[in-house]
Amino acid sequence: MPLVGFTPTKARLVLEESKESVLVMKVALARGESVELATGGKLQALTGVIRVRERRTDQWQGNGKGVGSLVFVDAGRDGAQESAKFQINISISTKKFDALLKVAISGRLPSKFFVDAGEKVSRTETRGLTYRMAPKGRTKVWDNKSFAFLPVTNFSAIIPISVPEPPPAPSADADQSAFESQASYGQVVELAEELAVFRSETNHTLMAIVWLFAVLGLLALLFGLAHLFW
Repeated sequence: MPLVGFTPTKARLVLEESKESVLVMKVALARGESVELATGGKLQALTGVIRVRERRTDQWQGNGKGVGSLVFVDAGRDGAQESAKFQINISISTKKFDALLKVAISGRLPSKFFVDAGEKVSRTETRGLTYRMAPKGRTKVWDNKSFAFLPVTNFSAIIPISVPEPPPAPSADADQSAFESQASYGQVVELAEELAVFRSETNHTLMAIVWLFAVLGLLALLFGLAHLFW
């Protein structure tokens, strides 16, 4: 069964008392996807909406009708092909709906979601949305003329997860600053050692000067006594 990818662009939440909540998103065909229409043109040229409804009944088994539908809305006989639209209706469990809702409320949207659409005839054959060989390879074709309503048998969404960014690695400037800080500390230690040596040398010099004056005074005294006795 063909798998078609879509990308949401806008979203709004519809809340109503005593009714199931509905998340409505404006969607476009995902990049790289292409679906030709039997009425002419391609699905990627049309605007679309997906309505994701909260299914509160956990006992729901799908009863053979799948999880939703893909519907082609014709513009009418006088309308242009570009004014046609498509709508996707999906019903998911409360837990999955809450996860999708938290992402939407946080200001983000699913990165992409996929639907399996088409009426399954056998294990290998579907009707409504099928594959066709084209000059550039196999392409998807929607017979929206005969099958404007397609059952969706599966729905999956890619939800983004925020991961905290790791702390930035120290830059070369930071390393240089740390090195300069260590160098400054070394210079202070070296200066302190130089001051200690200078103080020690100064003390020795002062002591030498004192001893020199003492010797000179003693010599002067002896010289004076010698003159008195001679």
